[in-house]
Amino acid sequence: MSEALPIKMAESNLEELLNGLPLGASITLIGSEGCPVALLVSLQPGKTKKKQAGNWDDRMDALAQKVSRDWKGEKTAVEVLSEMRR
Repeated sequence: MSEALPIKMAESNLEELLNGLPLGASITLIGSEGCPVALLVSLQPGKTKKKQAGNWDDRMDALAQKVSRDWKGEKTAVEVLSEMRR
Protein backbone atom coordinates (compact mmCIF):
# COMPACT_ATOMS: atom_id res chain seq x y z
CA MET A 1 0.00 0.00 0.00
CA SER A 2 1.38 3.36 -0.98
CA GLU A 3 -0.37 6.67 -0.74
CA ALA A 4 0.49 10.26 -1.66
CA LEU A 5 -0.77 13.20 0.39
CA PRO A 6 -0.10 16.92 0.53
CA ILE A 7 1.97 17.88 3.58
CA LYS A 8 -0.79 20.24 4.79
CA MET A 9 -3.29 17.38 4.87
CA ALA A 10 -0.86 15.07 6.70
CA GLU A 11 -0.04 17.72 9.33
CA SER A 12 -3.61 17.84 10.59
CA ASN A 13 -4.04 14.09 11.12
CA LEU A 14 -0.53 12.58 11.14
CA GLU A 15 -1.08 10.36 14.18
CA GLU A 16 -4.28 8.90 12.71
CA LEU A 17 -2.53 8.25 9.38
CA LEU A 18 0.37 6.44 11.02
CA ASN A 19 -1.85 4.35 13.31
CA GLY A 20 -3.84 3.08 10.33
CA LEU A 21 -0.80 2.30 8.19
CA PRO A 22 0.01 -1.45 7.96
CA LEU A 23 3.56 -2.68 8.48
CA GLY A 24 5.79 -1.75 5.55
CA ALA A 25 3.20 0.50 3.89
CA SER A 26 4.21 4.03 2.97
CA ILE A 27 2.87 7.54 2.53
CA THR A 28 4.60 9.98 0.18
CA LEU A 29 4.32 13.58 1.34
CA ILE A 30 3.87 16.09 -1.47
CA GLY A 31 5.17 19.64 -1.04
CA SER A 32 3.47 22.88 -2.02
CA GLU A 33 5.08 22.79 -5.48
CA GLY A 34 3.64 19.32 -6.18
CA CYS A 35 6.91 17.40 -5.78
CA PRO A 36 7.51 14.55 -3.33
CA VAL A 37 9.49 15.77 -0.31
CA ALA A 38 9.34 12.88 2.17
CA LEU A 39 8.41 9.23 2.53
CA LEU A 40 6.85 7.85 5.71
CA VAL A 41 7.15 4.08 6.15
CA SER A 42 5.34 2.18 8.89
CA LEU A 43 7.59 0.13 11.17
CA GLN A 44 4.81 -1.42 13.24
CA PRO A 45 1.51 -3.16 12.48
CA GLY A 46 -1.37 -0.76 11.90
CA LYS A 47 -4.59 -0.78 13.85
CA THR A 48 -6.97 -0.64 10.92
CA LYS A 49 -10.51 -1.87 11.32
CA LYS A 50 -10.15 -4.09 8.25
CA LYS A 51 -7.23 -6.00 9.76
CA GLN A 52 -9.00 -6.43 13.12
CA ALA A 53 -12.09 -7.80 11.45
CA GLY A 54 -10.07 -10.69 10.03
CA ASN A 55 -12.34 -11.14 7.02
CA TRP A 56 -11.91 -14.00 4.59
CA ASP A 57 -9.93 -12.00 2.00
CA ASP A 58 -7.41 -10.83 4.61
CA ARG A 59 -6.93 -14.36 5.94
CA MET A 60 -6.43 -15.78 2.44
CA ASP A 61 -3.95 -13.01 1.53
CA ALA A 62 -1.98 -13.73 4.71
CA LEU A 63 -2.00 -17.45 3.94
CA ALA A 64 -0.83 -16.84 0.35
CA GLN A 65 2.04 -14.69 1.61
CA LYS A 66 3.05 -17.35 4.15
CA VAL A 67 2.99 -20.11 1.53
CA SER A 68 5.05 -17.97 -0.86
CA ARG A 69 7.67 -17.27 1.82
CA ASP A 70 7.96 -20.95 2.85
CA TRP A 71 7.73 -22.54 -0.62
CA LYS A 72 10.78 -24.72 -1.31
CA GLY A 73 9.86 -26.59 -4.51
CA GLU A 74 11.40 -26.19 -7.95
CA LYS A 75 8.02 -25.24 -9.39
CA THR A 76 5.81 -22.45 -8.12
CA ALA A 77 2.61 -23.26 -6.25
CA VAL A 78 0.62 -22.00 -9.24
CA GLU A 79 2.44 -24.42 -11.57
CA VAL A 80 1.77 -27.35 -9.22
CA LEU A 81 -1.93 -26.46 -8.96
CA SER A 82 -2.19 -26.12 -12.75
CA GLU A 83 -0.72 -29.59 -13.22
CA MET A 84 -3.06 -31.06 -10.62
CA ARG A 85 -6.10 -29.65 -12.43
CA ARG A 86 -5.18 -31.21 -15.80
